[in-house]
Amino acid sequence: MNATDATRMLRQAEHAHSTGNFARTLNLLDRISADHPGLSVDDRASYDALRALLAERAGNWPEAVHRWLAVFGSTPPASGEDQPCDLGCDCDVRTVLDAPDATSGEAPCRCCPAHALWRLVWQAARQGAIGEVLDAVPDPSGNRRTAVLHALAVGTLRSLAQSEKADPAHAVFAIAIWHLLLDSNDPLRFKDMVTARRGAPLSAEDWRSACDTLTKRIRTAFRSADELHGRDVLDAWETVWKVEKSEYSGERAYLRTEDCFGQCDDDRLDVWDEEWSGDLGCRCDVDTWQPPTPDTAPPCLGLLLGGRPWAGSPVTVDTAIEQLAAYGEHRALLTAYTRRHGEPATWQADSDTHRACAPLLADALAARARAQFAKGDWQDTLTDLTSAASLGFVLDQHHHEMARKAGLSAGRNGNGYQRAALVQRILWLESAHALAPGDTALAKELAASLVRRGTEALGARDTDQGRARFQRALCVRPGDPMAQAALDALDLADIASVVTGNRPGKQPDLQQVGELLRRGFHAENPAENLHEVHFWYCDRMIERAVRKTLDGKKSEARRVLRQLAEVQPSEDEWGEQADDGDIARLLHDAAVRQLGTRSGDYTRQVPLLLSAAASFAQVTGEKKERQALETVLPFAAELVDTGRFSELITLQGGLLITPRRSAEYDQLVAVAYHRRARDRRADGDPAGAVRDERAASALKLKASRQISLPLGPVLFPGLFDSPGTPDPDDPPYIQETL
Repeated sequence: MNATDATRMLRQAEHAHSTGNFARTLNLLDRISADHPGLSVDDRASYDALRALLAERAGNWPEAVHRWLAVFGSTPPASGEDQPCDLGCDCDVRTVLDAPDATSGEAPCRCCPAHALWRLVWQAARQGAIGEVLDAVPDPSGNRRTAVLHALAVGTLRSLAQSEKADPAHAVFAIAIWHLLLDSNDPLRFKDMVTARRGAPLSAEDWRSACDTLTKRIRTAFRSADELHGRDVLDAWETVWKVEKSEYSGERAYLRTEDCFGQCDDDRLDVWDEEWSGDLGCRCDVDTWQPPTPDTAPPCLGLLLGGRPWAGSPVTVDTAIEQLAAYGEHRALLTAYTRRHGEPATWQADSDTHRACAPLLADALAARARAQFAKGDWQDTLTDLTSAASLGFVLDQHHHEMARKAGLSAGRNGNGYQRAALVQRILWLESAHALAPGDTALAKELAASLVRRGTEALGARDTDQGRARFQRALCVRPGDPMAQAALDALDLADIASVVTGNRPGKQPDLQQVGELLRRGFHAENPAENLHEVHFWYCDRMIERAVRKTLDGKKSEARRVLRQLAEVQPSEDEWGEQADDGDIARLLHDAAVRQLGTRSGDYTRQVPLLLSAAASFAQVTGEKKERQALETVLPFAAELVDTGRFSELITLQGGLLITPRRSAEYDQLVAVAYHRRARDRRADGDPAGAVRDERAASALKLKASRQISLPLGPVLFPGLFDSPGTPDPDDPPYIQETL
């Protein structure tokens, strides 16, 4: 093939490539001999450029590198990565990223080999093949590949900082490459390149200072981009930078450098030693070891190995949270998480949303609580500690002390005076008490506040709320005197309204009433209804003792009386210890009440009561009858006076009082028999009348004798209670003729 034919075919190949006919382009190029002496230098460069473009399209990155370098006819210089070309043209290698989506068919700038390689690295990296490109770059000085990567790093960072809308790929590449360049193990020999450029060595201190300064500038650029685009710390590029720095181990495999990890050396460990900073002295083929995969590599660096650019943050929220917690950025973490998921009080450790992050969130909340406690932000301290505990954080003694002080101080001014509403104050104290349930000072303060709130509710006639507050105070502090007294006062008022008939309701339990009265009599300020309920309680307990006695249960009657005495031991009329004499008196008094009320069965009950009283008092014979007379005699005259003759006669039959024990009593009974005999005769019952007259005669009273009875007010009070006009046919029985 002559020179003219080769040139003609090259022009045809260029035209076919420009029209997208890549198969024809390849066919024409295969027919051209690049070594033909007839091709000019420019035509030879055009031939290599077309080969390079076709290799890019096929993903043959080593061939593309080889051909692009051949375009320039020499190896690329080590400089020019972050400055305009040295050939005097207007090309600036920093402008390569201005159009990162440019197709591989676009002819590159031919003025600078570094420019061409940079563009090729970018295109390959977007396909996850940057390692293949760099492996193919000849690097006799040992700095060329580093220079290309440095140019890419500077360009991506500048584009990220200057762009109105940052391309996520720029951030990903900047993070990945800058971490490789600044890694403490210097896998890319960045320090060697800088030293060669300076022409003078750098001290370790100067190098560390320079790296730190550069790192700060990088972080500032990421932070500015995050703020500009509204990215919070959970998806911020600055957080990704920290994650990559933490997870990147210094392994060179991310860029497929020729140095191995030592697998070829039996004396070396298979695991990378972080303290290793030199060359192992071997040059194994890159295929003799397995490089990390995108799944095992950190996200950004994994991209350089074989991944693709991300549309968003390449780290998960869980990973970001873990890294932020490790760096101590608890406030920023919680602020961002709260913005996404609402207030911490709504976070639940067992929910699908928060389960994975719950331990880290709890630690962050506890850390923020400590910071707020140090500043005296008591309410925020309690809020964060409460949320941390709900997420599973285990509080120690220090946290309990924090809760105690925060709870006691919340809502108060510097002098200790309360400045918050009582309701809010109770909420803070409740939170503190839940965090430190064993603290007595908190329990006492909370109980006192609840009692005050309950008292306010009673003032507003909200009895239910008042009762609930008093009951809560007793739950917080069992036996609290103020809460117990307030609750007892409410209970006594309810009982009083029931027993007096002002409110319908079930009769109260005597044991419960006894406990209320016992506490009430010992309270500093006795309740208003205390004595009213006590009177009712005494009546009920006496009735119970009487029933037990009449049922023959003397021991139970004694126990009931002791319970009655224990309610008010210092003032009880029975003395310190109730005995059988006290029971006898109760029975005697019960008999008197029976006579006074004249219930339907008093004629049966009174003899039984008097008999039981005599039994407890160990009274027998004449003395027993005399006591019965003393009880019944005041009422006997009233029974006769009111015409209830049969009742007195029936009562007399139960008492079994020997005639002539009392002339007055015998006279009253005789009058009762005579009057009933008169009534029976009038009713046509002469036999009954005769029997009554004989009973009266048995009392040994003389006939035709006028019986004069001492009718004093003490003996027969019923005879002088507003007497009516005497009936002429029924003269007073004091003039009765037997």
